[in-house]
Amino acid sequence: MERQQPSFLVSSLLMVVIITLLGISILHYEVAPQIPIVFAAVLVCLYGLTLGYKWKELERAMAKGIFSGIPAILILSLIGMLIGVWILSGTVPTITYYSLTFLSPDFFLVSTVLICSVTALVTGSSWSAMGTVGVALMGAAYGLNVSPAMTAGAIVCGAMFGDKLSPLSDTTNLASATAKVNIFEHIKHMLWTTIPSLLITLIIFGVLGWSTSQNVELDQLASMLATLNEEFTISPLTLLSPLLIIILAVRKVSPIPSLVIGLFVAVITAFFTSPGTTLGQIMATAHFGYTAKTGVESIDKLLSLGGLSSMMFGVSLILIALSLGGLIKEMRLAEAILLGLKGFLTKKGNVIVTTVLSCFGINAAVGEQYLSIVLPGQLLESSYKQVGLHPKNLSRTLEDAGTIMHALIPWGVTGAFIMTTLGVGAEYVMFTFIGFISPIIAIIYGYTGFTLTPLPPEGQQVQIDESPDPKVAQG
Repeated sequence: MERQQPSFLVSSLLMVVIITLLGISILHYEVAPQIPIVFAAVLVCLYGLTLGYKWKELERAMAKGIFSGIPAILILSLIGMLIGVWILSGTVPTITYYSLTFLSPDFFLVSTVLICSVTALVTGSSWSAMGTVGVALMGAAYGLNVSPAMTAGAIVCGAMFGDKLSPLSDTTNLASATAKVNIFEHIKHMLWTTIPSLLITLIIFGVLGWSTSQNVELDQLASMLATLNEEFTISPLTLLSPLLIIILAVRKVSPIPSLVIGLFVAVITAFFTSPGTTLGQIMATAHFGYTAKTGVESIDKLLSLGGLSSMMFGVSLILIALSLGGLIKEMRLAEAILLGLKGFLTKKGNVIVTTVLSCFGINAAVGEQYLSIVLPGQLLESSYKQVGLHPKNLSRTLEDAGTIMHALIPWGVTGAFIMTTLGVGAEYVMFTFIGFISPIIAIIYGYTGFTLTPLPPEGQQVQIDESPDPKVAQG
């Protein structure tokens, strides 16, 4: 049977069905994402068979999709091991202790956004920000009676903002390279959407913090601080591992070697900060996580986490989601939809909104951040030129939608990382305000023309980015 090309109508309908199936299953029935994604993959496979694909070809497509996520799986596994050892060595208890001492419940959410923004900006990685200070801030939230879902949302908002504006970020480099724009011109142009988005986000979290903060029982807080001080070593020495990881990120060392070095340093630190600890106990903690037995319920709940085994939920989600993404990519379903929309792309606002919706659609259907940047960027590049828009408008919109909105997909790669690492469910999405605000601002600019840069007059060359290809690493 001769292979047929997917049609615009069927591809669009199939995407709508997939997103609806995932949305209803996860948000309404509150089931884990894995099984709905399996059902979605079955639907895509059936359509592929009708197009003339052989089953072996579909298998290879799924395997290829999974292969692209191997670095993310390794990073997730290493962070799980690292968190367990960090608790044993006193790293997480130390950061939690200082957070409980100096952060006010009223301004905790705002402070969380700003702290994670700086961390991600310096490291160029939203994952590093969420997996280091984010974990400790989640612990402080429990101690200050702040909503874990709100705290997770604040962590994600700050991490995504800092990641977007960092020249070290892989997605920032990828968006500028896809649109062929100098990375610093790209970052400068992004300020028009990112700064307003951050300010609105901070205002919302400020109001939430003021209106929902509960009076912290001083006796309970004092008991938690005393328990942390008695059961763990509260010392700047315990911060050596996370600081080293941040320094390595600034020096552009790849995430996996950075995490391995950080884990090695955390293991060495544990021998000094946790006397009597054996190598066998450290390895068991790295695998199964740390189990706190202080006798104080809030502390035990707070610090019983981490370990390789705790990351298996996220790993299984990434494997299944990327197998679906591999099918969609192999069958070119997203391309069929975008090519079918060419007739709609005659106005600047329509081009911007199509970019936003296509980035979101690919994120929602595939759960893969890089494809949501590269595919719309390649297919819509000519449309920006046809309506007289400079390529840096394209690179900015790819970030406003492809990068930022990826965190809103709980079954995506980053969504799996967030839920697994921060120990929350899909409810964090409702508080990831910057993910909703940034694309809305982009669409408003698209239809008003505000901050849109036109193409230079004929005879003047558009500055092309000649930087090397970005490193392939999540976050």
